[in-house]
Amino acid sequence: MASSTADIITRHQVFLQRYANGLGKRYARSLTSVHREILKILRGGDEAVSMKALMDLRGQLESKMAQASLAGKKNLLKELGELGGAEAAWSASLLGSATTVAAIAQPHEMQIEVAASKATFESTRGRRVSMARSIESLGVRTGQQVKQIINDGFLLGDTTKDIAKSIRESARLTESRANTLARTGTNHVSNVARDETYKRNGDIVTGYEWVATLDSRTTLICAGRDGEVYPVTPDSPKPPAHFNCRSTTVPVLDPEFDISPEQSTRQARGLDGKTKRVKATTTYGDWLKKQPAGFQDEYFSKFKDGKAKAKLFRKGGLKIDKFSDAGGAEYSLTQLKALNPLEFDRAGLD
Repeated sequence: MASSTADIITRHQVFLQRYANGLGKRYARSLTSVHREILKILRGGDEAVSMKALMDLRGQLESKMAQASLAGKKNLLKELGELGGAEAAWSASLLGSATTVAAIAQPHEMQIEVAASKATFESTRGRRVSMARSIESLGVRTGQQVKQIINDGFLLGDTTKDIAKSIRESARLTESRANTLARTGTNHVSNVARDETYKRNGDIVTGYEWVATLDSRTTLICAGRDGEVYPVTPDSPKPPAHFNCRSTTVPVLDPEFDISPEQSTRQARGLDGKTKRVKATTTYGDWLKKQPAGFQDEYFSKFKDGKAKAKLFRKGGLKIDKFSDAGGAEYSLTQLKALNPLEFDRAGLD
């Protein structure tokens, strides 16, 4: 049986997440090169010799960290640029296989690179950032942190063991942040490439559907947008909606040209952690309602007043997209009560 466009894109998203994991490791290795150099010095054995070598390194620390940051940024942006071109080609090929149109317009790699550099996403409430700015910021923060650890170590009279411990902790934090940026950057570039392909083929693409991941890690903003169809316009929301966002989009095709088979199922991961298939028309809210109370409680526990919100969802019948505003900001219980008094009464909440 032929796979639907949505099935193919969902499977491709898994590939992208694996790619992002490898990209994150490569980026983190560049950013933590000075960490490794410092740890090598501190493993020298002789306390006095190690501290002398560390003091000599301190004078070069700023330039070394800047070099590491620049190298990491350059390589990451280069790989993301190449990914953008590949994603545009893949998206155009997918449209070609799903429609009767013989010639699908494909945006050039340079167009994707320019669009990706201009596009921003909301990192925190009310603050939009670009990928380039996020990468630059991580490099600066990492350099400042390492410099502070070394300076504090000398000032407080820390041993080489104490300093090494702090450097290792800094390296782990930097690796985590680098992986987050790589995952977010991969999703960002992939969706920019897809959006530019949609725009270039506006005669057959009438809009796009937001597709979130059906599991307990999905945020309220992505859960609420799952299944929503948006026009291909600059003001329409697009993934990533936040750092580590895994959402993607599926093109809505003009029926006149659409020859793709209807989607029958989509993947979901429930309480037992196993992947299952559910009906394609199942939205995140539909799926969550069918999960055990324990799973629903676990999902809402990530948010403030999660226990009450789980009850409001389960017993009050409040839809998942009503827990946050259009921009993704989570409503407080007070706001939810003012906006949804009937659901509050049904849930038995004061």
